[in-house]
Amino acid sequence: MIIRTGAGRAAIAAAVTGLAATLLTISPAQAAPAAEESALLESAKTYFAGENAITVEGGPAAATRKAESLKVADTFRATRDNRMEAREQLQSINDLAGVRYSAVDTELTPVGKARTEGDTARIGVLEHTEYTFAGSKDAPYSYTVRHELSFVRADGGWALAKISTQDGPADLATPNKLDPTELSAAQKAAKELRAGAANGEKKLTDPAQKQQSSRERGAGPKGEGARPLAAYDYTAMVNFATKYAKPVPKDNVPYIRDTNDCTNFVSQALKAGGWERVLGWYRSDSAWWYTGNPWPFPKHSYTWGGAPNWQRFARDESERVYALSGPAGLGIADVVQFEIFGYSDPGQPGHTMMVTDFTPDWMPKMSYHSTDTLNRPLSEIIAEHSGGEKFWYFRT
Repeated sequence: MIIRTGAGRAAIAAAVTGLAATLLTISPAQAAPAAEESALLESAKTYFAGENAITVEGGPAAATRKAESLKVADTFRATRDNRMEAREQLQSINDLAGVRYSAVDTELTPVGKARTEGDTARIGVLEHTEYTFAGSKDAPYSYTVRHELSFVRADGGWALAKISTQDGPADLATPNKLDPTELSAAQKAAKELRAGAANGEKKLTDPAQKQQSSRERGAGPKGEGARPLAAYDYTAMVNFATKYAKPVPKDNVPYIRDTNDCTNFVSQALKAGGWERVLGWYRSDSAWWYTGNPWPFPKHSYTWGGAPNWQRFARDESERVYALSGPAGLGIADVVQFEIFGYSDPGQPGHTMMVTDFTPDWMPKMSYHSTDTLNRPLSEIIAEHSGGEKFWYFRT
């Protein structure tokens, strides 16, 4: 979390008068007529439904072909093609990881009124998308995110010119095309994730199973019984995370959000499962607390809402978690963090997530904010951040 002379006054007055005259000639943004607003919203639905359908088993469907035929501005055409190819890459990576979707449903809700200004238009939408896992009765993977779409007039209608997505610094709802090196790394990671599951590594997929295992083994990095055992309620952690991973409306979470809410969200889930607060200076790595105080007072410690601060408290200061060697050993309610180039400090985490479920092939599913997301396969997240960004895996 940075006195004038009389002649001068006359010159300023003339300048202001000229500026006012200029402004009068500019058409201000205004609410779009109902018919145009409906057309803009329909174009947005067509685009997102088609883009999302690419990752469904069986390849591009009619929705994708319809989106590809949607009128777009010349300046957006290359971006559109890259976004579509990014989804194709993701589908191929999912196939290697054993993740398959049989259906997708995308709903858009307008945010405010569509606005027009001359030959341009803007519309804000809230996208809620749910993917159904193939051959499984598991809860779907879903996310909710806000977009701002810009259009330009073309051939008597509107052409899509730009999409701006409010999905936080990790861009977790924005498909980005991987270069050959990144794609190779993502494919390798997907194969390794699937191989880890196939090799029969023990998965603590049930909260009660994990709780019993923790009691038997201890949970510290220094050996059996290295530290006092905590009676954490992993069911409560997962229940909190899954309940509030997709809050619609957004104000139904039982705490005050941060702008980038990922670590705050995970801390709230850990608290629900029995992590006790530790009082202290709000900047101290040995403190961990939340009060919800209004500004200018801190509503929580840095360790509660900051990804690197949480890591230092949880792993180093309190030893409430310990690092796993990789994702294959993840269990229910474990925590995953990763670095975000250009946002977090080099070698430091910038995003925090919790394991809330597994696919039938044992792929961990992650739930998180700031893009409100429930049960997203870890393989997809690793694929989108395969350019050398570091990941951390923690047993809670």
